[in-house]
Amino acid sequence: MSKPVVEVQVRSVAAVSGGCAVFLGNEDKVFVMFVDQSVGAAITMFMQGTQKERPLTHDLLANVLRALGAKIDRVVVKTEQSDEEEES
Repeated sequence: MSKPVVEVQVRSVAAVSGGCAVFLGNEDKVFVMFVDQSVGAAITMFMQGTQKERPLTHDLLANVLRALGAKIDRVVVKTEQSDEEEES
């Protein structure tokens, strides 16, 4: 059974113990993904339009894809896991 694809945007990034919480959602629903501090910082810098001294790894990959004429239309999260599932 295929679930419908739901478009979401990054709503916010917040520092938490051991990393960052990235809040993704739309008008109907918001969910959180936990990432390490460097990923949270990179997302925040992108959202704020902050210039970097040098490109980060994901910037280089994006530049290569653009140079090849590639375009990412969407990213699909197929599995979600709660903290309780991770600990077992």
